[in-house]
Amino acid sequence: MDFRAHLIKALGLVLMLTLVSTAFAQLTPEQQAARDNGLELYQQHMGVSAIEPLRIAAEAGDKTAQYYMGETLRLNNMFMTAEARKWYEAAAEQDDLFSMLRLSNGGDLCKELGTCASNGPEWREKALRLAYERAEQGDTVAMIALYVANQGIGWLEKAAEAGDGFAQQLLAGFYQDGEGWFFLPGSREEAIAKWLKASAEGGFPVGMMWHAGALYEKGDYAAAFQWRKKAAEAGFINGVFAYAKDLLNVEGVFDIKPDPIKSYGLFYLIAQLEGGGGSPEYAQWELDELDKKLSPEQIKQAEIFAAEWEKTHPPLSYFVPVYGGGRKN
Repeated sequence: MDFRAHLIKALGLVLMLTLVSTAFAQLTPEQQAARDNGLELYQQHMGVSAIEPLRIAAEAGDKTAQYYMGETLRLNNMFMTAEARKWYEAAAEQDDLFSMLRLSNGGDLCKELGTCASNGPEWREKALRLAYERAEQGDTVAMIALYVANQGIGWLEKAAEAGDGFAQQLLAGFYQDGEGWFFLPGSREEAIAKWLKASAEGGFPVGMMWHAGALYEKGDYAAAFQWRKKAAEAGFINGVFAYAKDLLNVEGVFDIKPDPIKSYGLFYLIAQLEGGGGSPEYAQWELDELDKKLSPEQIKQAEIFAAEWEKTHPPLSYFVPVYGGGRKN
């Protein structure tokens, strides 16, 4: 599998919530490259840096870039700005469900600042109408949109049953939080395990990590190690961090020889990120500790390993949910 195909597979399970059932603007290779770069930066919590590359594709009419321009501007400012609204409206005009839902959200500071969409109720009505139509045709993106629009947990369950990895992971988290009704003892735990396993096996990196965590708690360390490795190979930042820690085998629970050189290389990759979140900071702390134990030659080998990993694996990503509002990764 070449790099581009690997990237599409790794990011698709998150990005598909806005990409499936959509018509793309015809982008030039330069515009497409800018769009991909903007989405990559967004997924690394580098929202400020993502704006300009996203703008290139958004101005060319790409509705995914338009939606993420709205998201980036809204999150950077912590409320709906006039410019964020402009991009949401551009995507909504192309029938993007999540843009419509953003425009209809009344729980934003934009209400006090006068930057909310004036026709929010109309956008919500259209979003629900289109979502119901698409969901009835089996569109899991629309089912998830209905769930986030407070149309009932049943839509999330339908999306999970239809094989959507994100929905499966989110549903497992919903059950873990004590939501939903289970009459038979142990059936809740069985459902959680079932959906985490399905999400992981379906290729969703966040689901892989959650499934690995459940296996670890049960004492199945070998399986947990393999799923963390797979999550890391898919580019999930939390998976890379966990796999790097596992390679040190500090607790001795894995049947592997500690590999501090590879561990250093993986922590090094995370530490280079400039976005928000604590992962780069924690990775740097791990590097500082390993610096005390490795020779300059070993550190050089680790950096070579990091460079090779970066060439042969998808870009690092937090796999941020398209609409948010679910459990944290």
